[in-house]
Amino acid sequence: ALLDYRDGTNKTGLNPKEEKLIRHIGFSGHYSPAVMMEFIQRDKYNIIDAMLVAINSNDRLNFNMQHNVIPVAAAKNMGIIGMKVFADGAMYSKEAKWSRKPEDVVRSVGSEAVPSRRLIEYTLTTLGIHTAIIGTGHIDTDEKKCQLHQNLSASQITANGLTESDRQEIEKLTQSVKEGKTNYFQDPSGKLTPPREPLLKQEMKNGKRIITLSWHTAYAGREPIKDYEIWRDNLKITRLDYSPQTTKEPFLFKDELNDTYSHSYKIITVDAAGDNAVSDELLASTIG
Repeated sequence: ALLDYRDGTNKTGLNPKEEKLIRHIGFSGHYSPAVMMEFIQRDKYNIIDAMLVAINSNDRLNFNMQHNVIPVAAAKNMGIIGMKVFADGAMYSKEAKWSRKPEDVVRSVGSEAVPSRRLIEYTLTTLGIHTAIIGTGHIDTDEKKCQLHQNLSASQITANGLTESDRQEIEKLTQSVKEGKTNYFQDPSGKLTPPREPLLKQEMKNGKRIITLSWHTAYAGREPIKDYEIWRDNLKITRLDYSPQTTKEPFLFKDELNDTYSHSYKIITVDAAGDNAVSDELLASTIG
């Protein structure tokens, strides 16, 4: 139905006038980068144009968006919109819980300890983010108290306007707010994982023994994934640069051997800090 109203077609019978009422189709997510990544990977016809995603300076304390789903969306050339810049006000006076009553709405943000400007700058300099929905809040004739003025001023920062050390300083500033539990809307589990669903297949082809390893993307912890290492019989034989998995097609590695003996393989995820996560052992049994 969404496609019919975007393309002016009537394949569903719901758009008999063949109107074009939709310009772009997008989706949003707060909680699980894994579910959002799956959503994008299933879009084999590139129907989804944009993603609205929760992102603020406490993101890396959780199953984070910036090293998981945002790179996947960016690789698909999607428009990426940030939200929850102030953790729905939990960075300030609001309790870390869902807003269900009028009194839960925070209209005034920013403090001397945690200036709102720094949180906006962090979101807008997160790699892949194009813009952010911030919320206006308090309007005042005093520019320092006027959230609209502060938002507009902070949004002038360029995409590379903060260094990595600048971003780390902002993270340090906010990770102690409510003991770092401001992002109640986000999956709290966030550890580096091994490659998912690793498989091994082998065959003889043109007199060569071909062993094929396949796997689906690992999930990043606090640091971005750097590469995958392939180990055979407890020896590293190669490494493959990490790239976002944008489809449901798994990653592949082929190993050509001239013997028929059994071999064991492991696929290891390595992140930018040097931490790793190892897959289960994959056994290539004796062949022939």
